[in-house]
Amino acid sequence: MRSQARTLDNCLITLNLKPLLELSCKQYYNLLVNANRCHLLVNILSAEEYWQVREESIKTNGKLLLNYDGFDEIEQCENQFSTDLVHRLELRPGLDMTIGKHIHHADLNYVSPHDEVPYPLISKFHISGTYRTITPGIKEISDDYIEQIGKSYLFYLPNLHEIHQVLAEEDLLIVSIYIGIDVFKTFSQGFESLPTPLQALINKKSPPRFHYPVGEITPAMFRVLQQILNPPFQGMMKRMYLESRVLELLALQLNQFLHHERAIKAVANLRAIDIEKAYHARDILIRRAENPPSLMELAQSVGVGDRKLRYCFREVFGTTVFGYLHDYRMEQAKVMLGGTKMQVAEVANAVGYSHLGYFAKAFKAKFGISPKEFQFGKKPLK
Repeated sequence: MRSQARTLDNCLITLNLKPLLELSCKQYYNLLVNANRCHLLVNILSAEEYWQVREESIKTNGKLLLNYDGFDEIEQCENQFSTDLVHRLELRPGLDMTIGKHIHHADLNYVSPHDEVPYPLISKFHISGTYRTITPGIKEISDDYIEQIGKSYLFYLPNLHEIHQVLAEEDLLIVSIYIGIDVFKTFSQGFESLPTPLQALINKKSPPRFHYPVGEITPAMFRVLQQILNPPFQGMMKRMYLESRVLELLALQLNQFLHHERAIKAVANLRAIDIEKAYHARDILIRRAENPPSLMELAQSVGVGDRKLRYCFREVFGTTVFGYLHDYRMEQAKVMLGGTKMQVAEVANAVGYSHLGYFAKAFKAKFGISPKEFQFGKKPLK
């Protein structure tokens, strides 16, 4: 036990000095579980413990306003982890929305049960902030994923408990839409125009779970989100207005999802083995992003010629091998700059840039602002 504790202490030191985003899923999850067993510093709050913290803070320094506008409730509180403002709205049968603003004072790890949400199909828009989710042992979805600022997600995860990890000084502003399956049936009985996972969800009695990062929040989506956050009406007209905006937002997201599906179908002329090798090459690139292999070495690793790899990779991902690597590095840098306390030079080194000037130039070319400007809260222009 003494040697195990020493190992865990070393891990905890690493945990304090390195951002959690750098740990693999297994390292992170095992660290949390083992640390809990040994009663060390890392702590995962159960769902009950987390809600107890929230409820006690509402009683002592917060407020809960029911039927604030006739169809909603507002929860406001402050606890040792965060200052929270949550607005829950029932827009129509089968369609709810939550607007959550959370300013975190301390690192927080807690269990989040998906079986307690109003409806299991959820559309989520991260206007601000980033957090990590661990879902070990769920075969349909990734063990470990990060929900990032400026992205939207669509997922169906019934009867599932996951671990959320949010770092101190992370400010979250998230719009979540909870959708009953029957809502789609009120518009049409022809579901062929919907993304494939939703068709399966509507037509099957036991549909598979899924979690899709749909893509960047587009300017059109941002416009609608701003309207949702600043409605010009009150009472019944506010409810009507918000329902229309939420439906528009869903239409924009589903349309983006469809475009991604069509792009994937465009590679149907490739053999399955060639597509698999392209994904294998992509995984190697990501794993070795700090010190990537040459194109020839990468091709040898997946068992194809370099010309074949270049062709298959572009067909599958719509860009060159090293164009993909560049975009991945920049996206990782954006996450680290926005979601950790790392300095710009540390981030540059973490994503494989030894020269800070080259990194700053590449970041500005990608996002339209410098790394420092992004770190201080300026929004990307691209």
